[in-house]
Amino acid sequence: MTVDNDNPFADIRGPEDARAALADWKERAEQRAADAIAASEAVQELTAVGMDANGAVAVKLNSSGAVIGVQFAPELQRMQLRHAERQFMEAYGNAGKVLLKQARDAVEARLDPGSPTARALVDSIKMRFPEPEPEERP
Repeated sequence: MTVDNDNPFADIRGPEDARAALADWKERAEQRAADAIAASEAVQELTAVGMDANGAVAVKLNSSGAVIGVQFAPELQRMQLRHAERQFMEAYGNAGKVLLKQARDAVEARLDPGSPTARALVDSIKMRFPEPEPEERP
């Protein structure tokens, strides 16, 4: 007879074994739920700042990717509007990259990165700030 180590109920020989296995399962389920809540709360508390390459614009985002702050360097006044827009969008994109990394770190500190809950938490930010596809080399 082989024992399935992933199934806590596989080696039950009587009522006491069943009660112990059920109590263990319940404890692990409660711990996973607490870890998932902690990871979700950690992600919700995140803020991220990104800057453009020239340091002319800094954008601060909250955990949902909304802009909650913008700082402009004085040299931005001398830029043409299309350049200022590009600087802003670059800073916004960089803030999104920072937010995505912070979310991954926060989730992985609390959950198995391969778990559906971990993927869902990270994917919620990844949808707003998709990572570039790796370039294929011939």
